[in-house]
Amino acid sequence: MKKKVAIVGGGLTGLVTAWRLSQRGDEVIVFEKERQVGGLAGGFGLEGISLEKTYHHIFKTDQEVIELIEELGLGEKLEWKKSSVAQYYQGQFYPFVTAVDLLRFKPLGLVDKIRLGMVYLYLQKLSNWKNLSRVGAVEWIKKWAGKRNYQIIWKPLLRGKFHQYYKKVSMAWLWARINIRAKSKNEKGVEKLGYLRGGFWLMVDRLAEKIKENGGVIKTNCEVKKMRRRGDRVEIRWGKEKMDFDKAVACVPAGVFSKISGLKDKRGRKILYLGFINVIFSSKQSLSRYYWHNISDHKSPFLALIQHTNLVDKKNYNNKHVYYLGAYVPQNHQYLKMKNAEIYKEFLVYLKKIFPAFDESLIEKKRIFRFNWAQHVADTDYEKKIPDYKSGIEEVYFANFCQIFPQDRGMNYAIAEGEKVAKMVV
Repeated sequence: MKKKVAIVGGGLTGLVTAWRLSQRGDEVIVFEKERQVGGLAGGFGLEGISLEKTYHHIFKTDQEVIELIEELGLGEKLEWKKSSVAQYYQGQFYPFVTAVDLLRFKPLGLVDKIRLGMVYLYLQKLSNWKNLSRVGAVEWIKKWAGKRNYQIIWKPLLRGKFHQYYKKVSMAWLWARINIRAKSKNEKGVEKLGYLRGGFWLMVDRLAEKIKENGGVIKTNCEVKKMRRRGDRVEIRWGKEKMDFDKAVACVPAGVFSKISGLKDKRGRKILYLGFINVIFSSKQSLSRYYWHNISDHKSPFLALIQHTNLVDKKNYNNKHVYYLGAYVPQNHQYLKMKNAEIYKEFLVYLKKIFPAFDESLIEKKRIFRFNWAQHVADTDYEKKIPDYKSGIEEVYFANFCQIFPQDRGMNYAIAEGEKVAKMVV
């Protein structure tokens, strides 16, 4: 029987949910508070082509993304490129991809290198992560990899990713990151990353088209203020308007859902979220031969520098190089409120420090994007906090990246969550 379903949140999870429901004949309406759908996978125009607001690539293990791209008829645009990673430490960049790179990494002594290599190998082979769930990553790494490896390699990355909460992070989360990366490499240890020629916005846009082709409606600039059960219907309110539905799926952060639903869910409300800020610019200048740069310096305003055009050919961007400078920050951090000019100054001054040849005058275009709900903190109690898909309100479901554990949130899991919750809406 055909049902009328509200999808609150137009990120990838919401769009996949809406598409699957529309395919089976349900009447769907997607409510998205921003000007465009896509969420963290949203796009914008730069150098004549679409680019992601937050940096994206996929791994060989990301089957949900790969299958969806094929299903949407975009398979010929998916390209696989060799990855390259560098570690910045005390004024120098070191390649950090292969075992040989590790052996040449001068800041670590031989014993530390052996310990680090053994830890990597163990975590890559480990299949059962359950025993790591209640153990802190900081505690585990110090014990098994050693304090020097922790200080030079892991502490900067954990603190950069989780800011003030880094000591709370579960070792299971770190296991997942290492384990998945290992599976994406070939037998020679070479990692290839996937990118959709023309940007992953093509996938988002095609999903929106498919929803509309099936009779679905997408409402942007439409922030839902309240969703509640009224009689045998689910009422959705936005602005001064309201509409009744048979069912609803909330694809928003747990904190947002708690606010609009009025539910006092003890699990979801305890989840900590971080914001994210991204400085993106195009330039005539190439700064590095690497794609991904981890910055092991607590004074850096950004966690990572991505020279996107060392993965995707610069000819796609008017022969300009494209850079991302990204930072995860608490939701009350000044970066989420500062004026753009102040952000540019702080980020680019540090970029000049690590790349003295950097010439700001060669920048062609630049943008800043901010997200208040970008990353959940996967701490040692996280399994107890994960909200159910059945929200507690009859015929209202909940799906968000905060339900993903121990894996980190990303496009692959956002799609998987959409597929999963769509099957529950019966």
